[in-house]
Amino acid sequence: MKKFLLLLLTMFAVCTMQAQNEIFYGIYTGSGSLKPMGTEKAETYDVAMHLNDDALVGLQVVGVRIPMNTGVSLTDCQAWLTTELQLASGKNVANIATTNFTAEGQWVDVAFAEPYTITSEGVYVGYSVTVPAVDTEANKKPIMCVASEDVGSLYFHSSRTVRKWRNLPETAYYTVGAYAMVVRLSGEQVKTNAVGALPPDELSTFVLVGEKTTLTIPIVNHGTAAVSSIEYDLKVGNETFSRSAKVSLKGKYFGGTTNLKVEIPAIQESGSYDVEFRVTKVNGVDNEDPQPATHFTMAILSEFPKHKPLMEEYTGTWCQWCVSGIAAMEAMNKLYGDDFVGVAFHNGDVMTITSLYPNDVNSFPNGYLDRVQNVSPFFGSSGASLGIRDDWKKRANIVAPATLTMEARWTDEAQTKLEVTSTTTFVRDFANNPYQLTYILTADGLKGTGKEWGQQNGYAGGTSSDPYLSPYTKMGGLISDIEFNDVAIQLSAERSQAIAGSLPTSVKGNEGYQHTYVFDISANKLVQNKSKLRPVAVLINTRTGEVVNAEKVRVTDTNGIDIVTSDSQKTAVYDLQGRKVASSRSISPLKKGIYIVNHKKIIQ
Repeated sequence: MKKFLLLLLTMFAVCTMQAQNEIFYGIYTGSGSLKPMGTEKAETYDVAMHLNDDALVGLQVVGVRIPMNTGVSLTDCQAWLTTELQLASGKNVANIATTNFTAEGQWVDVAFAEPYTITSEGVYVGYSVTVPAVDTEANKKPIMCVASEDVGSLYFHSSRTVRKWRNLPETAYYTVGAYAMVVRLSGEQVKTNAVGALPPDELSTFVLVGEKTTLTIPIVNHGTAAVSSIEYDLKVGNETFSRSAKVSLKGKYFGGTTNLKVEIPAIQESGSYDVEFRVTKVNGVDNEDPQPATHFTMAILSEFPKHKPLMEEYTGTWCQWCVSGIAAMEAMNKLYGDDFVGVAFHNGDVMTITSLYPNDVNSFPNGYLDRVQNVSPFFGSSGASLGIRDDWKKRANIVAPATLTMEARWTDEAQTKLEVTSTTTFVRDFANNPYQLTYILTADGLKGTGKEWGQQNGYAGGTSSDPYLSPYTKMGGLISDIEFNDVAIQLSAERSQAIAGSLPTSVKGNEGYQHTYVFDISANKLVQNKSKLRPVAVLINTRTGEVVNAEKVRVTDTNGIDIVTSDSQKTAVYDLQGRKVASSRSISPLKKGIYIVNHKKIIQ
């Protein structure tokens, strides 16, 4: 009897150790609604997950958990392991292991006959099922997914629809989400209390001298235990700070992540500082993670670039309340001059150039700041008189990652080619630069004599005492003598999106990057007065679509010089390389070209 009890206790201890040494890996981490995906055809599906995380090397794949669409009727179900995705006669071929299973219940647990140790090359874990007929809703969509954008490691193949292995985003089915399959991992490397850390987004790792900042550092649970607290050391330069924090990380799932807000103390001298963030304790005990730290660089700046928010107004002459947006744009231009970069996109009138706007616009008037904040172009988010000013100021206080300057010049005598050159200077190095440029050509003073140039005015005859809107109460219901400013008349790209390759994929701090774009206005009927054209340069974060800086310039302001055709009082003429080419009072013998005469540019 004692021997029997001892045997039971031993078996229980072994089972407990095995359970403690097993952890789940996948995009699904135990929560979130599952949704079905499928081609709605009778065919064989093959789905795969590539395990190529360095943190997994040495762990063993012991099985896979596969979610099922309730009521699904499938045949030829297999779970498999392979070092590469390959097909033979249109069928998946696994070169490590294959195990059959029966599709029953909401989750199917499949164990491989022998554990497979993950190498630095990684391994593909997947499963295959055949839909014999699409006679039920479940059979139309047998693959269960969870909402996620993290689908880069997932692959799909089917016998009739997607006949080659493809990364899931390359198919039409990734919009449902990511596969909810979960890989079961085991091995001595599976720890109980183990938390690692990832570097913060490099786009946030710069701050002004003497100011504190807060960075978001992702921390990752690599252990089986749920995590409620951590202790960490933060080393900035030669100074180390020890802190603790409450966190919430689920157990059982390898790679569960949460964001930790970490305060970086004020630094009094500008420069580049190495930073180390190290998790020292988890749940009050020593951290067991083999990679408990992350390292990154902070740029401490003596000054920040000026951030000029981009204000985009959506308007139309038919829209009677769009007068408020016109009033706001005029007021902001007067209050802030060249610091205010405004663009008016027209809809359904003679100044319309596109219906494919940079933003989602469902009503008029409408406004966007930096393409991320949707607000009333006049009342802003507060609803107050010229409330857009407060929203604009808040955006202007957001740190810009780069300065943006611009020049514009005519490249031909007929002035049909307007060359715009921007210079972007970043505050620090960005190894993976997400920023790209786009350009908008705007015009001031647009007007016409026909009825189509009149602006409908809903404030006519009203009693508004608002200082910006009350002038319109004294005007008629159709303002026929109005001039329209800041009007977008030409775009460098459809929907005013970023121009790919306009900036390098990797950039250095304090180095100016020039980019040139030429507007051909020869066929643009909205060009009424070339001296009132205003090119706008826009710097966009392509990861988020957010505008991070903008700039505008008048063509006549370019280079601080005048364009003239003759000057009989001048005695020295130079080419653009600074070489003297004439000294007489007359410049008529010169060939056609661009010259400088006593520091004035002359088109001869």
